[in-house]
Amino acid sequence: MMKLPTFGKLVRVGLPNRLRGEIWEACSGAMYSRFANQGLYEELLETYKGQTSVSTDEIEKDLNRSLPEYAGYQTQEGIDRLRRVLTAYSWRNPELGYCQAMVIITVIMGILVIYTTEEQAFWILNILVDSMCPGYYSTSMYGAMLDQIVFEQLVEQTMPILWDHFKKTDVQLSVACLPWFLSLYVNSMPLLFAFRVLDCLFVDGPKILFQIGLAVLKLNGEELLQTKDDSAFLDILKRFFTSLDTPLDPNSKHTKAKNLTYREFSLVTDELVTEKRKQNQFKVIAGIESYTKRSAIRHLRDIGGFNKEDIPTIYDKFFGALYYAKPKGGKAETHMDVETFQNFLASLTDWAKMKVSDGSIDSNLDRMLGASFIGRVFNHFNHNNNSGISFQDTVLGLSEILHSDLMSQIGLFFTLYDEDKDGLLKNKDIVTMAKELFWLICHTKEETIAWDAVCSLIVHSYEQSEIAQGHQQNTAMLAHRLAELSMTDQSASLQERVGQLNGVLSDTEAPDIELTLPCFRMVVLTNEALEMFFDHGFINSFQLVKSATDRQKSLGRELFESLFAGGRQLAKETPAAYRPRLSPNPSPSSSQVTLSSHSPSASVTNLRLSTDEKPDEKDMSDEIDHLLTELGHLDV
Repeated sequence: MMKLPTFGKLVRVGLPNRLRGEIWEACSGAMYSRFANQGLYEELLETYKGQTSVSTDEIEKDLNRSLPEYAGYQTQEGIDRLRRVLTAYSWRNPELGYCQAMVIITVIMGILVIYTTEEQAFWILNILVDSMCPGYYSTSMYGAMLDQIVFEQLVEQTMPILWDHFKKTDVQLSVACLPWFLSLYVNSMPLLFAFRVLDCLFVDGPKILFQIGLAVLKLNGEELLQTKDDSAFLDILKRFFTSLDTPLDPNSKHTKAKNLTYREFSLVTDELVTEKRKQNQFKVIAGIESYTKRSAIRHLRDIGGFNKEDIPTIYDKFFGALYYAKPKGGKAETHMDVETFQNFLASLTDWAKMKVSDGSIDSNLDRMLGASFIGRVFNHFNHNNNSGISFQDTVLGLSEILHSDLMSQIGLFFTLYDEDKDGLLKNKDIVTMAKELFWLICHTKEETIAWDAVCSLIVHSYEQSEIAQGHQQNTAMLAHRLAELSMTDQSASLQERVGQLNGVLSDTEAPDIELTLPCFRMVVLTNEALEMFFDHGFINSFQLVKSATDRQKSLGRELFESLFAGGRQLAKETPAAYRPRLSPNPSPSSSQVTLSSHSPSASVTNLRLSTDEKPDEKDMSDEIDHLLTELGHLDV
């Protein structure tokens, strides 16, 4: 029956309440998902019984906001039914879970549970969120914003006179129309009519949201042309929706609403909507990311002396490392662990790019020294001992490295290797520093220069320690130590060099070294290679430049997440071949209907809509900012 052309007409005439749930489930395809996953709903409830999460906490806040006018949700039984459906979905789809953006889902689910069983409502919710309205209820609601931009383009093409008026008067169409899409008109019109919209949505698909919106604007077109600001615009549409359930005069223009939707705007097809979504999706995602970036940067308490070009680059590299380090399907983190921090540094420096081990001792030792130094820098950045390094920590840590003078840089390395924080560098500290400095300097200078530098570091550390402690210098010992180190074969392996550094201050005859920061500064300044490294060598190893690859990677991360999650859902679904085609044409000639120039509303509407027309490429930044503000995302 659902394949017959008359089925859609019967649904538009009106569904009996006792059949509404079954029709919704069958038309949406949720019935097939339920049959293919029998028992999953009860299994989810049983598996996660008693467990809590961020999503379950958010659900509890919104349960009483569902349908306050419906008596069933003023009782514990009704609230429990709604809670179970939302909780089961949050556990089945942990990538999305339940966030503040989904408060409207509670209202929509309130309607679904009226007409369906809990399990039916659960599977309809899956289809609604994952397939019919993808991205509507994600954290950034990019799907709703994308469809809002598509809707505005349709208004511009179908009603150019009205659109020009909106642009001239700076009336923001999204102020009124964005909530229509987010709530599927449930919050905009009386419930009786909202039910009818859902009837059509499950039969005809998302295109009905655009068709109804266009019809509403056309019906009120003459009045909307008189508006001068958003307030008047909203008043007209509010009066229209609140008057829907009042008896109509037979000659009222409102009686034409159904014909407007299904005839004049039947040119808005699923194919057209899909095409326009593809045209705008990357611009929308880029706009959201740009807004998020500006918001995060604006809320930094300290920019560490970086300029307006450097901070966005740090942001991209920081969140890029977080995104590509997280488990696929997991939620994005806001703090870097040490492994992610290494990937972040690798985008800034060559020495942090860990070479793949070939299994040799030298190769493993090289990776070990690099991991040790990077871990040391990580701990220094994470001075508050949090679970990871935040964006603010990263900005301040990089500022300390890149904006310091010679003495400050020496002080930084002193702090890095003073592990017990007693203000003294001892034998173990000096040896560890020598090994890691040798590894580090080798990435910026020749190995010979690096070895001479660390030899000088050890010998002069002993010398300065003796001076500071007032001991008589043992010149013979100094000469012996220096000769012992300097005579190392230039072809020596990394293992041999590290072994020699380990042994030079660990034998029983090795002097006890205790270096304060002033003494350590003297050690560095006595060797030109060390001085040059601390003065500019280490700083210059950082390249705070955003590469073309970074720019490409930063585009559309949330879109990728949605596509990835959608692909996994699709893999679980029943093959499309087993599903009925549920979008019959309203009438054989509906696609051929055009408006005559003698139409009473011809001054408002121009329906010359062509799928070949391409909208002008624009910068979406301002438009995305406005939409995000309308959604309440002032602090992303």
